[in-house]
Amino acid sequence: MTAVFEAASRGAEAPPELSILLVTWEPGEELLSCIDSLAVARHGCGVDLELVVVDNGSRWFPQAEVRRAWPDAVVIANTDNRGFGPAVNQAARVASGQVLLLLNPDTRVDGDPFTPLASAFGDSHVVAVAPRLVETGEVDDVEQEVFQLRHLPTLWAALRELWLIDRLWPDNRWLRRDRYLDRAREQAFDVEQPAAAALAVRASTFAAIGGMDERFRPAWYEDVDLCARLGRLGRLVYWPGSTFRHVGGVSARRLGYDRFLPIIYRNACRYWRKHHGLTGGLSFRALLASGMLLRLVTLPLRRRVPRPRSEAARAYARTLAVALGGEAPRPWDASRGPCAPARRPSATGS
Repeated sequence: MTAVFEAASRGAEAPPELSILLVTWEPGEELLSCIDSLAVARHGCGVDLELVVVDNGSRWFPQAEVRRAWPDAVVIANTDNRGFGPAVNQAARVASGQVLLLLNPDTRVDGDPFTPLASAFGDSHVVAVAPRLVETGEVDDVEQEVFQLRHLPTLWAALRELWLIDRLWPDNRWLRRDRYLDRAREQAFDVEQPAAAALAVRASTFAAIGGMDERFRPAWYEDVDLCARLGRLGRLVYWPGSTFRHVGGVSARRLGYDRFLPIIYRNACRYWRKHHGLTGGLSFRALLASGMLLRLVTLPLRRRVPRPRSEAARAYARTLAVALGGEAPRPWDASRGPCAPARRPSATGS
C-alpha cells in the first residue's frame, strides 16, 4: 500500500487556523459540489483555511478539478482503499491547522461557517465542536436532527433498537433523550457523540489520543470511539452558529445493505469490547443475536420493507453470524466500497 503525496508549497506562511480533512472513494458529483462551496466560503471568511484530500484508491479521482477549485490543496492518493480512519490519520499527519475539521464529501456550505466554528474553541476546555447539520433538500436526504447527535451507546439503547422497540414506538422519551431531540437545536450545548460527518477537533488533542483507532475498518463506529476518548479530556460542544448541509447515507447505499449491516455491527461489537470489557462485549453480542433472529422471524410478516426481502435476509443472517463470532463479508470488491461514515442503523431503517 503506497501513497502518492502531492502538495503545493506553502512557503514560509504562518500555519492555517483550520485544516479541512476530506476522505473520498470513487467520488461522484458531490465531492466537487462540496469543494466548490468550500472555496466560495473560503474567500468570505475570517479564518485561514487549509484543505487536505485523501482519496482511497478510486478508479477515477477528479484531481484537476479539485486543484482548479482549491489550487493549494494537499492531495494524498492511496493506491487502495485503506478505510476511513486510516485515511483521516493520514490527513491529520500532514495537516498544519490548529483545528482539524473532519468533513464528509456529501456536505456543502452556504455563507461562512468557519468563523463561528473557530470561535467555539475560545474556551480552552472545548476539545471538539459539532456544527449544525441540516438537510440539502435532495430526495435521499437523511433527517439530520435524528442522525447527528447521540449519547454514547448503552445496553438499554441497544436493546430498544435491536428488539424493535424504537421502531414500534418512535417517539418514546428514551429515544428522544438519546438523540438529543428534547433539546432546542438553535442553542449550543454539550454532547457526547456527534457524527464525524462534520466534526472539528483540536489538532493537539487529536494527536494526544493517537487519532482514529484504525481497527474500525473500513468505516463506522470509529467516530463513536473517537468521541468516547475525546470526552475524557474535555468538552464536546454542539455549535449551531456554524451550519453545514449534509445528504448522508451515501456510503451505505453504495456498499449495499447486506454488506453494510454486518460491518457496522462488527465494529459495534469491537466498540463494546474495547470500552466495556468482556462482560459488556458479550452482553451486546447477545442482544445483537436476539435482534437479528427477531428480524429474520418477522421479515415474512412485514408489509413494507425498504429493500428487497432477500437482501434484508442476507443482511440479518450475516449480522447474526457476526454476533456469534463469525466474520463480516469483505467490505468492498472491485465495484463497491465505502469512503466515509454514513448513516448508522436505526429502528426506522432496520
